[in-house]
Amino acid sequence: MLEKIINIIFPKCCGICGKIYKEWICPKCYYNLKNELKFQKINKNNLKLYYVGFYEGKIRKLLLKYKFNDSAYLSNTFAKIINKNQKFVEIIKGYDYIIPVPMFIKNKKIRGYNQTELLAKKMEKITGTKSLVNILIKSKQNKRQSELSEKERKENVKNVYCLVNEEKIENKKILLIDDIYTTGNTMKECVKTLKKGKPKKVDCFVIAKRN
Repeated sequence: MLEKIINIIFPKCCGICGKIYKEWICPKCYYNLKNELKFQKINKNNLKLYYVGFYEGKIRKLLLKYKFNDSAYLSNTFAKIINKNQKFVEIIKGYDYIIPVPMFIKNKKIRGYNQTELLAKKMEKITGTKSLVNILIKSKQNKRQSELSEKERKENVKNVYCLVNEEKIENKKILLIDDIYTTGNTMKECVKTLKKGKPKKVDCFVIAKRN
């Protein structure tokens, strides 16, 4: 009942065109975006990586808006796009936990949300795979990866993450998620940290990777 009332006051709208619609992406916008959706799996830098599309075109614009333009609602649009690919949904269901790449707490307060954490919670709703948001912690502030060279990025993420309540992930299948994959240094460091908890496996998922 509460959800129905909220939908009346704040009706759903397409995250791309902004028109009121019963879902978070309308058929026209999904059709226009469809050519950019790849839904692929690759092995990259000793990681198994699933990605929705490349970091270009409409997907890039959506991600930039999602991260920097106070557009937390776009987590619904990305979740709906994922939900339209049942093959990927079934893959995600095969994991025990979804764990988002964390933000430093000060940055999260400034932005108001961690976009990857929001996406993890939406993915939990559509797949049933529980999201754990307080296991992997970013304990130190570092420079923004996008401002650094490839060599500097590798050094920049060293020892900035820590694992708490690590017994929860022992012998579990973990899907680490982030919004963008560039050089892979952030995800590799997160995977390295998660492996201290002795999970059965850790694979990675992103909305977009650089082509």
